[in-house]
Amino acid sequence: MLLTTTGANHGFARAMPHVFGTGVGICLILVGLGLFGSQLLENGTFRGILKWGGMAYLIWLAYRIGTSRPKAESDDESAKPLGFLQAILFQALNPKVWLGGASGIVAYGAVAGEWTSLSMSLSFAILFSLISMPCGAVWALIGASARHLLRSERALRLFDVTMVLLLLASLVPVALS
Repeated sequence: MLLTTTGANHGFARAMPHVFGTGVGICLILVGLGLFGSQLLENGTFRGILKWGGMAYLIWLAYRIGTSRPKAESDDESAKPLGFLQAILFQALNPKVWLGGASGIVAYGAVAGEWTSLSMSLSFAILFSLISMPCGAVWALIGASARHLLRSERALRLFDVTMVLLLLASLVPVALS
């Protein structure tokens, strides 16, 4: 949702730092899981911070999308897309990445024979890079392609509000878990 919104509001080229930051951020988490994963995810305090911190960050992003001016040529700070480092930090607070990565490493690691958790997580990071960064770019391209449908400020505002509502709705299962 965020990459599509970024593409729709700012165009494909300006969405690319967000795409690459997301990919790099998730890769770093996968490598970190290989090094420290079981210790971190077994810690209830860490899981709580990850859950509530991640939700707070997503709510802030929803606010940012919802209050941004719908013209990409705006000089307003709120109209800037997520940058490379911001996208990396976003992933650091994304509980789905942490838990999904750990689940994959544990599930596949159990049948991987001689593979260590670090080699498994490095393999996941490489595979993720090869698959997800191009997929993220496609989502940004979908948003950028929809720009011709979103010519009026009203249409773009409706799109943004829809994306905000979907983003907030995605938090409900996290809050209830």
